[in-house]
Amino acid sequence: MFTSNNRFFSSLFNRRTSSLDFNRRRRKINFDRVRYVLIFALEIAVVIAIAFGVVLAFGKQVECSNASMEPTYETSDILLVNTIAYKFSSPKTGDVIAFKPKSNVNASYSVKRVIAVPGDTIYINNGRIYLNDELYKENLEVERIENPGIAASPITLLDDQYFVLGDNRNSSEDSRYESVGFVSSEDILGKIWLNYPFK
Repeated sequence: MFTSNNRFFSSLFNRRTSSLDFNRRRRKINFDRVRYVLIFALEIAVVIAIAFGVVLAFGKQVECSNASMEPTYETSDILLVNTIAYKFSSPKTGDVIAFKPKSNVNASYSVKRVIAVPGDTIYINNGRIYLNDELYKENLEVERIENPGIAASPITLLDDQYFVLGDNRNSSEDSRYESVGFVSSEDILGKIWLNYPFK
């Protein structure tokens, strides 16, 4: 009789302990799957970072607020600016830039073409531009300049001075006038590289 009771309690104890078995085999972590998820998440983060950088560098928009750049750009054209173009180089003659006139942070961006760079001597005579005593060769058809402004006499640009003009020379407020004057690199947002929407 004791033997049968011992068997009964033994089986009962075994059941209880089996239900409370803390040493059960734990589920294995699938490291391949975890690695795949982590790599995928990293790739998504990299793509987002690159997209953000591209938009930040090349997607800044400015509006051509007047007719001073016609026929190259028309009033109300939306222009995309390359804001990193001059982080590694300087503006060159012929570049079209967006800048703040006279360091006025409250002013809207102005869009003009660089005609002369630091060290150049520029003057306007008989409606034509002379750069370093040579007739400036235009890459587009422009009118003769009626008002040479401060460039009626030769001006030699100092370090970090850029002389800009609008392509619509007789309807442009630019470096010929005191209201704009010479442009410094710290006032330049960047180089115009695209007209958006595309034309």
